[in-house]
Amino acid sequence: MRIYIAANNGIDENKIEKAKADFIKKFININNDDFVISNAEIIWFLTGGSEHNAMEQIEPHHKYCFLASGNDNSWAAATEVKALLNEKGVKTRIFNIDLLENLEPLFSFLEDRTEFKKTKLAMIGKPESWLVASVPDYELLDEVLGIKVNEYSWEDILKFEDSNFDEFDKVFSNSKFESFSETRTLYNKMLSFIQSEEVSSVAISCFDFIDKYKYSACLPVALLNNNNIPAVCEGDLCAAAGMIVLSRLSGKIPWMANLNYLDKTSVIFSHCTAPLNLLQNFDVTTHFESGIGSAVRGEITNQKVTIFRIDHKLEYCFLSLGEIIETGEILKACRTQIRVKMSAKSLFLLREYPLGNHHLIIHGDYTDILAEYFSKKGFRIV
Repeated sequence: MRIYIAANNGIDENKIEKAKADFIKKFININNDDFVISNAEIIWFLTGGSEHNAMEQIEPHHKYCFLASGNDNSWAAATEVKALLNEKGVKTRIFNIDLLENLEPLFSFLEDRTEFKKTKLAMIGKPESWLVASVPDYELLDEVLGIKVNEYSWEDILKFEDSNFDEFDKVFSNSKFESFSETRTLYNKMLSFIQSEEVSSVAISCFDFIDKYKYSACLPVALLNNNNIPAVCEGDLCAAAGMIVLSRLSGKIPWMANLNYLDKTSVIFSHCTAPLNLLQNFDVTTHFESGIGSAVRGEITNQKVTIFRIDHKLEYCFLSLGEIIETGEILKACRTQIRVKMSAKSLFLLREYPLGNHHLIIHGDYTDILAEYFSKKGFRIV
């Protein structure tokens, strides 16, 4: 790594040497040779008044990590420089040196680990008719996000042999419901299909399936998600695309949920399926809208979450932090439900400028990594 220490011109040289020593002690594999006076890729703002010295390191079409702290106007200087470089189109990110445990986030940013192999998404059936704002153009989805949609019918899935995987029994053996055998077989056939066709993710037309076969696919979707396979219901390709992106970036699967209700302080989300590893505990009940089949009714730990969604034109990404403040049966709605406290601005955008119904929710703060990814792809973050 090439690290330049930006400081005001009158700083005591001993202060710089001590800062270097502390840095080397904190971060392994760093030594004095990593500190440079030119051609830097990391600019450490040690003090305020360092803006012009930092700017001398900047070259067009390069990207830079800024290190800053709350001491000696360090953050103020980094912010001033970043503001100007944003205008010039020079990519930068400020990292809080006091919170960094290692330099991996800097390596990741500089090496741009956000380009991925093309993802094969299986659209099983057709997107449900009510998804009027959730079906992107297939070619655009491929071009912008590298997601290739291949269409299949339910008959294509059900013709596969039941491979007798025992995972469904292990997870749901204590759950008794009428369509247990059929649902287990469906999961096994879906898994066989995924492996045989080498698809990475699936979007299913679940209501068409319920109408025809009289049971639901909620548990298979939950179990696929639990196994880190992006799977969404209702054929929502916006949700599928967002789920694929987050799984690429974080290795985790978010929860796709309906936006059921919002007021001036919070929003209620719900759905009849959820990644099981997201849940504190769960039981199996019927699918909400049909009253038949099987669905996941789970409790989710109250904690910070990231909420996001993309629009069907692939132009905008809604992105917000929230905090779960209630879980359980809050409304007459889909079986797994949470109430999330959000900022007034986010609630205003959800109410007045929604990008669609289904939103993706994941524990933790993934706003930076999602904003960076979608901004690079040309999305406007709202």
